[in-house]
Amino acid sequence: MKFTAKVPRRARLDLATVGGPVTVAGVKGRQSLATVNGRVDVSGSEERLDVSTVNGTVALAPRKVVATSVSSVGGDVRLKLPAQADVRLEFNTVGGRFNDSPARLGGREQTYGSGTHAVDVSTVGGSLTVQQ
Repeated sequence: MKFTAKVPRRARLDLATVGGPVTVAGVKGRQSLATVNGRVDVSGSEERLDVSTVNGTVALAPRKVVATSVSSVGGDVRLKLPAQADVRLEFNTVGGRFNDSPARLGGREQTYGSGTHAVDVSTVGGSLTVQQ
């Protein structure tokens, strides 16, 4: 099934699906996205972003990084940071990897730029890859 919706760029978006992917492009307002058995792809975001998946991958390419929270069970997370991102990344996992390196139980923390904005990622059985 495919569902397409157009919203104003600055709109707040709350979306949940079961058995289908979520793709959001160019929406700059706050977003809360959840899916079961589907992937989440977000590009062009500029405000708070909350993503939750079960059995689905997450790919984020924000235009501007602000407070971000990602929770994934059974799916990998890919985060592409914009140029000059100021991010304090905290990654907690059970059975996942961070940038192709084993992550310690309890997680890893990484700072990009001055670390102004918090990005929290937690996975069970999923890895995190960060691209700069």
